[in-house]
Amino acid sequence: MAAKKLIETRRRRGKGLESRITRNHERVSSADLVKAYQEDTARKRDMIRRANNANDRLILVVEALRRLRADASFVAILEEVGLDDIPDNLARRFELQGSAS
Repeated sequence: MAAKKLIETRRRRGKGLESRITRNHERVSSADLVKAYQEDTARKRDMIRRANNANDRLILVVEALRRLRADASFVAILEEVGLDDIPDNLARRFELQGSAS
């Protein structure tokens, strides 16, 4: 039903923002519905894959930074050059990662 609604909406309005263009009101075939469903499913699957990749990278970076902040010599170097403060939301994330492990 969602695919049919999408096709009908696009047929009425088009892909762009212009909604005043008149279009033919043809019947939607089952092949069009299947194609729209498959395209939408592939798009969502790709979006999920990209989100998972970004999440994996974020976890890797946060864990690496958490381990570096646990190293006293690294923290001392950061303090020497004045880079020992970090944003609050990042500090909270370190604490959450530390308590989860």
